[in-house]
This record gives sequence, C-alpha cells and structure tokens, in this order.
Amino acid sequence: MTEERVLEVWEQGLRQRPTTRGPLLATLAAHTGVEVTRLPLAALNSLLLELRSAAFGDTLACTADCPGCGEILDVAVSTRELRPPGADTESVPAEAGTATLATQGLAVTYRALTGGDLLAVDPDGPDARLALLRRCVVSVRPVQDPAQDPMREPVPDTVLEEVAQQLADLDPGADTTVALTCPRCHHHWSAAFDIAEHLWADIDGCVRRLLYEVHALARAYGWSEADVLTVSPARRQFYLEVAAQ
Repeated sequence: MTEERVLEVWEQGLRQRPTTRGPLLATLAAHTGVEVTRLPLAALNSLLLELRSAAFGDTLACTADCPGCGEILDVAVSTRELRPPGADTESVPAEAGTATLATQGLAVTYRALTGGDLLAVDPDGPDARLALLRRCVVSVRPVQDPAQDPMREPVPDTVLEEVAQQLADLDPGADTTVALTCPRCHHHWSAAFDIAEHLWADIDGCVRRLLYEVHALARAYGWSEADVLTVSPARRQFYLEVAAQ
C-alpha cells in the first residue's frame, strides 16, 4: 500500500457515494488478481479490518447515542470485536455461498450479497433494499417440481423478506455490530458499525495531511509531488521543520 496508491484510491473515492467506497477501499488490501466485486460482504469487511489494523491500529474511537436516554457515549472498539466468532482472513469464503429456502410453495436458491451488489444498486433509489435482495436470488422453482426450469416471474416481496432473514446465517460477518450498554440508564442494544465509513475517514485525514506536506515542500523547495513522495516520512518531517524556521 504505497502513498501513491492511497492517493489514487482517495481521489476515486471522492467521486463515489459513501455506500460504494467499501469495495474501492478493499482493493488496497486485496491480493493481486482478487476481484473484490465478487467477494461476499464478510470477506470484504475482513479485508477492510485487516487494512485498518495494519495502517491505523486495532482500536477505533467512535461515539454512539443511547436509544434509551439519549446519552452520548464515547466508545473504543477493537477490530477483533467486529469479526464474527472464530473468523479470520483465511476462514472467510472468497466466493459468495448459496443456499435454498422452501417457502410459499417455492424453492428459492439465493446467494450472499457481494461487493458488486453494493456498486450496482443506488442506495437512494426506490426500493433499494428489495433491489439488493433480488440480486441475491439465483433461481426459483416450484417445491413440488424442483426439476422444472427456473421460473421467470418476479419473486414476491414477502419471499424476498424471508430470504433477507437467512442472509446472516449464510454470510456471518456481513453486518458488523457492537454490543453496547449505557452507563447512565443501563440500556443494552446492538449498534451497527460501518467499517468502510470509519476507514474512509482515517484515510481522508491521512491523505489531507500528506497533501499539505506536498504543498509545503513544493513551496519551500520547488519539488514536485512525485519528488516529495520519494522522500521518507522521517526525512520529510525534518525538511518541513527546517522550512518552517
């Protein structure tokens, strides 16, 4: 993960919606040849957590509003807390798994959501949630005749909602949550945690500091951006201190 690559990804991310930055950021941690758009969400989150740990440490500082009394909590979350029990990078499937649900007389084969699904569906569009769920459906056949060709009729929304309830079992770790307890009213709840949003904030701050260094050294020494990036961070800091004298 070179500074040049981080700058490139940051610039691309500025033009994207927050909900689609996860697959983009995962490319910084993915091995060469891995298509992040084909990864299930748990694998995508695993890459983001590995990147966060390597680049900025294991502890993530955040805040949460207690739904019971409105108290604002300062919370320190470890990347280990955001992984499902027993999960590690090697154990997370690299391809979206499938399962079949028998409901309302239909045998519905579905797959886990992927990074590509997040990129394909506009989160601000009408029925965005149902649009994501429709992408999960692989095939639909009558339960009594599973050998029949897949049905082409739209899957009823009620069936899609049943599929949604099964996705967590198919892809543990797709949704990252943190168990919290309010010290004031002792209310217990699970808060959703968007690792991609948090990582983007870290990278955005890092890049802006880096661009400031480029700007300052370019003014002081006439260096180009490429010149500045070839200088190690330690020597760069020395030049910045000297230039400020």
